[in-house]
Amino acid sequence: MSDSLSVYPRGVRKTNQYLQRFMEGMNQRTIVRSLTTKDGTLVAMNDGTLAWKPLNGRPTRTLVEGLPTVLMALRGPMGPIDAAVIGTADGEVAVFTLPRLETVAKFTLNSGSVRAITLVEEGAFHFLVGTQHGAVWSVCDERAERCQLVFSIDGPVSSLHLEEERVHVRSGWIHHVRSWDGSSHDVKNTAAGYPVRRRRRLGETYHLPYPA
Repeated sequence: MSDSLSVYPRGVRKTNQYLQRFMEGMNQRTIVRSLTTKDGTLVAMNDGTLAWKPLNGRPTRTLVEGLPTVLMALRGPMGPIDAAVIGTADGEVAVFTLPRLETVAKFTLNSGSVRAITLVEEGAFHFLVGTQHGAVWSVCDERAERCQLVFSIDGPVSSLHLEEERVHVRSGWIHHVRSWDGSSHDVKNTAAGYPVRRRRRLGETYHLPYPA
């Protein structure tokens, strides 16, 4: 029985080596954030890679400075998603076009890791940004002072959203409701409405009532 020897052209050999290195690099990355929409999927890796995988068309990718912590997609006036907003652990917010992933706006807060982002005004790059240190910022690309501190809370921001002129901010179980001008501020512990269940040691015997 004779041994067979396969000979590949140099171009094929180089292509195989490139694919092998590409797959090794992909296997070393870890997905830290992902956002799935009807137009495609936005994925952020632990090495700062940002990838847009549309349902139709070729995927694109770029590198983000800092570890991505928040992803948000923006829908354009024609309907499809045409921009992505990325918050990072370095306290920066960047806006990228889709599908080309080109940077069109960038804000530097220097206020801890970005934990939440919400859109303030449709059709403009105007956002509210919550950080790990409890700061809530208003960032706007069409304003002379692009980054303005609105207020701060005790504890990191878990989520935030707008309802008319009120800003709703959550920090764990604590729910803050503030007005834009700071004239009102309500704080509620949402865990207070839940009954506290006492814990028992594993050594204790549990007696269940006999079913009727």
